Amino acid sequence: MNNRRTYIQLLALTMSAASVLAAVGFVSTAPNARAAGLAHAAPPDIDKLTTDKIKDLTATLVVQEVNRAELRKIGGSFATTASLKRMNVTYLNPNKARFEARVLGASVLMVYNGDMRMWRIPGKSDTKNITGQPGQKQTLMDLGIFAKDYLTTDYQPNYQRTEKGLHVFKLSQRGTTNTSHEMVWVNPKTSLIEKRMSYNGDNKLIKELRFTSPQQIRPGIWVPQRIEVYNAEGKLGLVQSMESVKVNLGVDSSQFDIS
Repeated sequence: MNNRRTYIQLLALTMSAASVLAAVGFVSTAPNARAAGLAHAAPPDIDKLTTDKIKDLTATLVVQEVNRAELRKIGGSFATTASLKRMNVTYLNPNKARFEARVLGASVLMVYNGDMRMWRIPGKSDTKNITGQPGQKQTLMDLGIFAKDYLTTDYQPNYQRTEKGLHVFKLSQRGTTNTSHEMVWVNPKTSLIEKRMSYNGDNKLIKELRFTSPQQIRPGIWVPQRIEVYNAEGKLGLVQSMESVKVNLGVDSSQFDIS
């Protein structure tokens, strides 16, 4: 009888201890609990996520759809320049870009060389130093390419989270007190920005760009074939295709001379 009573008491104590241990996570639920506490992944390596494989690039942006009323809501000269029917793009690493189009037979030209910008239309031209104004530039990131040179000089990438396999960064402008910023969703497999949202200094959304239909031009070098532009209301204003893309075949550096 004494042996039976002792056995029952030991069984009760064992069950009680097991209940306590389970409550604080030291039995079978412990691995899951510990894993949940480690769910925050380390920030991705920005050097591996960006690309500097593109030494030069040429392409043509072709407007496929345009809604000028919705595009004009973005403001500034964006609606005018973005909706040019065809625009030839030339890039040279680092930080050089040239955008050229023809309107009614006349040439429209924009050249960016480091922190210098030049534009020219018939009868008028302007050259300006835009140091500390990266928002005044047009770069490879406007083509959806997460390029290392512009991040090194113009934007400070701040990792926010990983969302559906895409790394989300807030891009703060370097060398300025301007709090305008970009939010970008980057595909780690392609170094392409799949979505980019632009905010002004009051944290108000200005526009959203989506870059789709990625194409591998050369091993490890991807570009999007379609660019969609939405205004702050989420209304589609523009669709461009990116055509005749050539990478690392050499371009004439004199195209970027600004005098």
